[in-house]
Amino acid sequence: MGNVAQTKQLLNAMRTLSTQQIMLHRSVADRLKLNITDYNCMDFIVRFGPMTAGKLAELSGLTTGAITGAIDRLEKAGYARRVDNPRDRRSVIVELTWDETKRKQYEETFLPLEREMKKMTASYTNKELALFTELICKEAKLLREETVRLSKMLMNFTVTVQ
Repeated sequence: MGNVAQTKQLLNAMRTLSTQQIMLHRSVADRLKLNITDYNCMDFIVRFGPMTAGKLAELSGLTTGAITGAIDRLEKAGYARRVDNPRDRRSVIVELTWDETKRKQYEETFLPLEREMKKMTASYTNKELALFTELICKEAKLLREETVRLSKMLMNFTVTVQ
C-alpha cells in the first residue's frame, strides 16, 4: 500500500493524463473537421466496430435525440452511415463509411503517437504492463461510473429547475 504522498502524486499524474488525452482528442477532432462529440462517437465505432444507435448512445452518454444528431453529422461528413438492423427492425446499425483518404488521415494522425508509445513501454516487463493495464482499466471504469452519476445529477437538476 502506497503512502499518502505517493498516492497524491499518482492521482495528480492520472488527472494530468486525462487532461492531455482530452486535448489530444480535441486536436484530432479539429483535424478531421468534426466536433468533439461526433469524433468520440466515430472513435467508438472505430474501436468496437458497427453498433446500434442505442449502443452508441449508451457508450457516449448521449440521449437518443442527441445521438441522432451526431449520426446525422457523421453521415453528412462522410464518416458513417445507418444500415437496417437485421436482428431488430426498430433499430439501425451505425457503421464507418469513410473513403481511403479519410481512413488514411485518421490512421496517420495516430501512427507517430503509437510508435512513441511502443518505444515508451518497451522497457517494462509483462508483469509491469499488466499492472498498468489493470490500473488504467479500473480508472476508466471509475470515470465512466462518475460520468453516469454526474449526468443523472444534471438531469435531476434540470427537471427540478423547470
